[in-house]
Amino acid sequence: MKTLLLTAGIALLSFTSTQSLAHSKAKSIVTADSSADSSLCVAIAKDNPLLILKRLKQAGLRKHQAKDVLRCNGMSASEFAYKHNAFKAIARLDLATDKERYAHNSK
Repeated sequence: MKTLLLTAGIALLSFTSTQSLAHSKAKSIVTADSSADSSLCVAIAKDNPLLILKRLKQAGLRKHQAKDVLRCNGMSASEFAYKHNAFKAIARLDLATDKERYAHNSK
């Protein structure tokens, strides 16, 4: 019984520390300038789909245009989203490559 409680306590502690680390990482992302493109990159890094749609509208871009022309820190939108583990952004902007879609659908 003590082992079970100890294991549950360790699991809870590691989960909360992981969540706080991820939360603090998201807070540290700021725009370099006040451009709409920079704001869109920050929205992608924060993995906030509603904010992404708002920033797309401000930048005057459509989803496919963001995928093709947007550059964040010298990376494509797809590379930038994957670097920040922004999986909601990847889904919202349809940034997954055909190879990744095939691998996901074949499971």
